[in-house]
Formats: sequence, C-alpha cells, structure tokens
Amino acid sequence: MKPSITCCLALVATLGDAAFYDPSSSLPGFKQTFFTAIQGEVIPACIVTPSSASQVAQAISIINQHSCIFAVKSGGHSSVPGASNAPGGDLESARIGTGNRWAKVYAKLEVLNRTVAGGRNSDVGVGGFVLGGGISYVSKRYGWAIDNVRNFQVVLANGSLTNINQASAPDLFFALRGGGNNFGIVTHFEMDIYPQGQIWGGQSFYLMNPAEVSARESYLNITSEPFSLSLWNIKNAVCVSLAKLACKLGYCIDAKSFWQAVQNTVLYEQWDRYSQSDKYAQFVGTLTWSTEIDAYVFHTMLAYTKPVPEPPVFRQFTSLPSFKSSNAIRNLTGFYDEVRGMNERGMRHFWATASFRPSAILLDEIMDIFIQEIEPIRAVKKCRPTIVVQPLDIDELGHSFRRGGNSLGIDVEDVPLIIFSIVLIWADPADDVLMKGAGTRLLQRSIALAKEMNLYHPYIYQNYADISQDVFAGYGKGNREKMRAVQRKYDPEGVFSRLQPGYFKI
Repeated sequence: MKPSITCCLALVATLGDAAFYDPSSSLPGFKQTFFTAIQGEVIPACIVTPSSASQVAQAISIINQHSCIFAVKSGGHSSVPGASNAPGGDLESARIGTGNRWAKVYAKLEVLNRTVAGGRNSDVGVGGFVLGGGISYVSKRYGWAIDNVRNFQVVLANGSLTNINQASAPDLFFALRGGGNNFGIVTHFEMDIYPQGQIWGGQSFYLMNPAEVSARESYLNITSEPFSLSLWNIKNAVCVSLAKLACKLGYCIDAKSFWQAVQNTVLYEQWDRYSQSDKYAQFVGTLTWSTEIDAYVFHTMLAYTKPVPEPPVFRQFTSLPSFKSSNAIRNLTGFYDEVRGMNERGMRHFWATASFRPSAILLDEIMDIFIQEIEPIRAVKKCRPTIVVQPLDIDELGHSFRRGGNSLGIDVEDVPLIIFSIVLIWADPADDVLMKGAGTRLLQRSIALAKEMNLYHPYIYQNYADISQDVFAGYGKGNREKMRAVQRKYDPEGVFSRLQPGYFKI
C-alpha cells in the first residue's frame, strides 16, 4: 500500500470528519479555493481541515510517522506549485460501490477531469452493468467495463469478504468478468479511470419518408383499416400530412441510406484511410415507431471523445438531414444525463438481443420484419417499439486480451459485430402477452434471417438479453465449462444458483 494511502487512513482514523479521504474524488470546491489554476490542478491524497491547534499537532505527528509529503494552505494565493498543495492523489483508479448509479460516479470524477468505462445512461446502476460486460462511450479507447476492473471485493458463498484479482484468484477473476450474479455478491469494484475533457456528440433524429413506409406496407401486404372519424385516425391523418410536408422541405431519409451509414461507419471505425481505427468514435443507431407522431424515426447517439466537431468518422450520419439534433461540444456527464432524460421510469419493458455481422442488407430486411410485427401492437397504450444497433470491434476486444481476457468468448476473427437489440415499451399490464409475443417473434425471425444469410454470431450481450435466451451458451462451450468449474470450487452448495435462481445461470 502506498505511504500516502496509509497516512490518509491513519488521519481519518484519528481525526474523523476533520480528514477528507476519497480515492476517487476531491473535497467539493477545494480546487476553486486556489488563486491560480496551476495550484488547483495538484491533486492531494487527502485533505485535513483542523478545527484546533491540537488537531494540527495530531496531524503532523501522523504525517511524520508515515513520512508523507504535505503542504499547508491558508488562502491559497501563491502561484508556486506545491506551496499550499501537495501531490499524492491516485488518479489512475477509483473504488466504486456496486450500489451507486453512474450519475454519482461521474459527478465525482468530472471535477478531476477523469472518467471511467461506465454506463451511457447515468441512471443505470453500477453493479449489474459491470458484471454483464458494460459498453461505454470510451470502450474503443479503454475496453468494456469488465476489462477495466482491477479488483472485485466479493462476498462469497461461505460469507467471507474477499478481494479477487488476477494475482489472488485468476480463475474467479476470469469468471467474474462477464459472469453476472453466479459467483458472489460484489460490494466494490476497483476500476481504472482516465483523463477526459470535453467531447463532441449528441443525439439526432431522422424522419423516414412516409411514401417509403406505404410502399413497404404494400409489398408486405399490410392493409390499413378504412378511415373513420376516430381520434386515432384523425391524428394519424394529420401526422402523415405533416410528415409529407417535412419531406418536401428536405427532412426525410430513406431506410437504405441509414442502414448503409451504419455499415459504413462500423467499417470506418474499424479501419480508416490510414489503416488505424478511430478510437475516439462510438455510436448507437435506432429505429423507433413513434406513437406521438405516428411515424418511423431513425435516431443516432454519436460520441467522439475529443472536442472535434463533426469528425469524418461520423460523416455518413451527419450528412443525413435530421429534424432535430443536440450534437455539440460538451461534457460527457451532460450527454449521460441527456440519455437518462429520454428514459421514462415505471414503464413495462421487453428487451432481447443478438449479434450479427455488419450488413446494411440484413438490417434493411429486418426492418421489414419490424414493420410486420409491430403492426398488431401500434394501438397499445404508450407503445414504443425500437430496434437498436451498435458496433463491437477489434479495439474493444484488444483491451480485453491485453488484460488477461474475459469470459465472453469473442475472438479476434469474430469482429466487427453488430450488437442488435429489441426494446419494446408499454404501460398496461393487460398488454404484456401481446407485447412479449411481438418481441419474441421479432427476435426469432431476425436471428433466422441472419443465419440464412450466414451473418449470425452466437454471442448474446447479457445486459440486453431476455430471460428466455441462453446467454452463457453464447460464451462458448469451453468458457461455460470453465465457469461451471469455478462455481463448483467457490460455491459448492450452490448458494448463488439454487437459492438465487433469478437472472441468467451458467
């Protein structure tokens, strides 16, 4: 343990609230108390705010005992680095409790100009996100969340609290990296953190041409009900008229252009013209039927983790005419919160996922399946069906291999992949069977089509999977058997399988 950490722990033990120590944060407002930015940028390991001369004496005694570098601050007006601030803080890792949501983690790290491979929605919880894989806006640069964990603090089946890392238990460390809730209750992660300033990114929305929708419905033999003076049909007619007007003004796109942009961007992210991948680029693409405007809407979330406006890697998307966009230079936390604001709590959800080779033709044909399967559910109250696509490429995989590998079972020759997911949202429990049936058929038909086109990959991303899916079969037979052996070793009585049957089991 570093002398600074030992010293800080001793100061906290002796001085209590007069000593501030948090390895992943700084005392709120402390940086701003310095007159010069140069002084404020120095990160101390801990901060003592004594309220008496005796506390000063106690602090100095402890500092001397542990031979710690320190500084004394009054008003912090000096411009000399180290005059009233002392380096010693560890800005390479953070200890993060599993009970946190990412919003709280990001708030602490941003003041230090640091980030972590965490959730893209700041309302998401830390624990399940990391244990299931964890795709982040910085994953191309640093890997998925599981590949950024240095140490798991875990309560094992026998009740012991144990630190699990590559040195202490390499078998369990491997299994925890993608193993979900099968091996213990993780209480803390020690995760790598990284320098991060502003980014360019945001969300854009693209209206699908209603003439193309009508043409697709025609060759799919989808017929509309005869017009009647119901509120639904009146609203539908108004929305279609407005959509047609938007198209005349140049705000519509065709589906093939969007899916081609997805494929081309995945391949550009994989290799640019200099034969180097653009590690700063991350995107998510979606197609939603919007009940609010009775229209099909394409959508992108683009994140370029440098403050470079409209980088070339995203040109395929930014060249498309959007009717709404929030792309701008901004802080990552603002983007995470924007995504959180789009997700309404308290709704009913169906999620499912599969992995495919990148193909605009496949995605366009899946769209036809999507149109067919959502037709019977369009009148469901607050219905919002969506398909989501996002890339998995060599950069993300490379970080895993360099850090000893994880249990997911994806090899270099497997990438790039598209992680395809289905998200259906509705309000009334009476519609559960109808909605889940539509989601299941959409998943099964999409997988069957991908297999027919030889574009299917068995990997199933745990965090998006439906409970009917066999997640660990997608990890490969060898990895699954290895994980089962680890489970028998550390949980011979089956506490986390027999007594905790919920979620995905190996």
